[in-house]
Amino acid sequence: MLNIDSWIRFVLTEVYAVLVLAFVFRKPMLEYKRNTWLKILLVMLAMYLAHLFYVLLSPTYFFRRFSFSLERLNPVPFRVLSEWLAHPLNFFGNVLLFMPLGVFEILLHPCDTRRRQLFKTLAVSAGLSLFIEFAQCFTYRVPDVDDIILNTIGGLFGALLCMLMQRIGFDRTRVGRVLLPRIPRSWHRHVHLNHFCVILVVSMEVVMFAANYIVTIPRPKVREFDAGQTAIVIAGPATPEPAAEAAAAASEAAAAAGTAADAAPVPETAAGAVPEAETQAAAPEPARRVYDTSHLELEAQNVLLVRLSQDSGSAEIIYAADSRAPIYPASTIKMLTALTVLDIAEPGESVHLGTEIYIPPLDASRAGLEYGMTLTVWDLLEGLLLPSGADAAYALGVYCGRKLEGNMQLSHDAAVGAFVAAMNRKAAELGAADTTAVNVVGLDAKGQLTTAEDVLRIAKAFLDQPVLAEICCLPTDSITSLEGKSVSLTNTNKMLIRKSRYFNGDVAGVKTGTTNKAGNCLVSVFNIQGDVYLCVVMNSSYDGKFTDTQKLYDICRNAQI
Repeated sequence: MLNIDSWIRFVLTEVYAVLVLAFVFRKPMLEYKRNTWLKILLVMLAMYLAHLFYVLLSPTYFFRRFSFSLERLNPVPFRVLSEWLAHPLNFFGNVLLFMPLGVFEILLHPCDTRRRQLFKTLAVSAGLSLFIEFAQCFTYRVPDVDDIILNTIGGLFGALLCMLMQRIGFDRTRVGRVLLPRIPRSWHRHVHLNHFCVILVVSMEVVMFAANYIVTIPRPKVREFDAGQTAIVIAGPATPEPAAEAAAAASEAAAAAGTAADAAPVPETAAGAVPEAETQAAAPEPARRVYDTSHLELEAQNVLLVRLSQDSGSAEIIYAADSRAPIYPASTIKMLTALTVLDIAEPGESVHLGTEIYIPPLDASRAGLEYGMTLTVWDLLEGLLLPSGADAAYALGVYCGRKLEGNMQLSHDAAVGAFVAAMNRKAAELGAADTTAVNVVGLDAKGQLTTAEDVLRIAKAFLDQPVLAEICCLPTDSITSLEGKSVSLTNTNKMLIRKSRYFNGDVAGVKTGTTNKAGNCLVSVFNIQGDVYLCVVMNSSYDGKFTDTQKLYDICRNAQI
C-alpha cells in the first residue's frame, strides 16, 4: 500500500504532466469553447501517461545510478503464456494498462482512416513499451519482451474497442458523449499533440532519473567501530577437520571442557583484547595482526568482518557496524534455505518441476527453470545459489516440505509453510535467535528479519557443508535435466566473474541479496596468508556491496603483525 510520501510524489507527477500540457498548447489551442471536450481529453491523456510512468518506473522502483544491466532480461517471447494462471494480474494487467492508450489514439486522430489509426496505435504502444522496458534495465525490475507484446496487444484492443463503440453509435448516447467525446475534424493540431507527448515522456524520464540519481548518491562515511564487541561465538554444528577429529579422540575430556568454554557468553572487553578463558580453551591462535579501520568509509549500513579461529567455535571481530540491528535479509536467507534442504533431502535425489516454479513474482530473480523438468537437488541448489533463482527456491521448498510431511500430494502453500517452519528451527539450532524466515526466497515481508551477526552464523554453517561451499564458489555452470534441457547459470557475485571490474581472485562465494528494504547485500569469504575471513555487507548500493567488500578485503590484506 502506498504511504503518504508515495501519494505526494504521485500527485506531483500528475501536476507536472498537466503543466507540460499547458506549456505546449498554450492559448492557440484553448481559445474556443467548442474545444472543451478536447481540453478534458488532453488533460486525461497527460494524467494517464504520468500514471503509466509512475507505476512502471520510479518512484515505485529505485534506480541503480545509471548502472545498465541485462542480467535479468527475459528475451524469450510468449513465456508468459505458460505462467498466466500463476500470475493472471501480470498477464491481464499489462493488457488493461495500455488499453486507454489505444482509446486516446483513436479519439485524438479523428481525420485518419481506420487502418492508419490502427497502425499508429501499434507503433505508439510498442514504442512507448520498448522505451519503458529500456528504462527498466536501470532498475531492479525485470525487462521482459513479453511485456512489450502484451502492452502492444492492450493498445490494439483499446483501439478496436473504441472503434466498435463508435460503430454501434455508443458515442452518440448521453453517457457516450462523456466517455467517447467527438473531437471536431477541424482540429489539425497533431504537431502540438506529438510535441506534447515527446516532451512529456522525455522530460519525465529525465526528471525521474535525476531525482533517483540524487536520492541514491553514495554517502560513504566513517562508521564507529563497536568497541564493545571483540569476539563472537559461532553456535551450531561444524564439520571438523581430520586433525581436529584425531585430537578430539585423544583427549575427550579436554574437548568437552573446551566446548563448554566456547558455548559460554563472551564478556565485553577492551578493544583488541581476547578473553582469558577463550585463549586457554581454544586452539593456538595465529599471530596477532593489527587492522587499521580508522579511516574506513563504507556505503553499507550494517557490516561485520571477522577472522575465523582455528577451532571454528568463535571468531575475532575485525570490524562491526550495527551488526545487531534488525534488518531485512533479502536473498541471503537462501543460505538458510539451502542448509534446511540438506537436512531433508540428499543432493542426488530427483525433483520433477511443477507449477510451483511460477509462485514467485515476476520481478524476482530466476534461474530459468521450465515446467516439466526433472532435476537433482544438487542442480536446484545451483539454481538457488548462483543466479539466486526464486523458481529453484520454491521447487526445493515444495519438494522438501512434502517430504517432511510425508505427503507428496500436499498443496504448494502447505508444503512451503512446513518448509519455512523447518527453516526457522534450523536458524534456532544455529544460534541465529534474531532471524525469522517468512518465505524461502528472502523477498521483503512483514516479520522476516535478521541481523548481520545472524547472517554470519548462518554463513559459517553454510560453508561447513562441502556441497554448498563448492557450489557457491562457481562463477558459472550449466545444469541439464533428465529430459535433456540445459540451463546456463551465472553467479550474481561479480567478484567471482573474471571479466567483471569487481573481480577478486581471493574472494569466494558466498551469497548476494537485493530488495527495496534490504538494499544490496553480499556475504563473502576470503583466505589471506592462511587466515580465513568472513565478511557480511548489508544494506549497501549495487556498486557498494562490491566496493565495500573490496575495502574490507584490503584492510585484511594490509594488516600488520
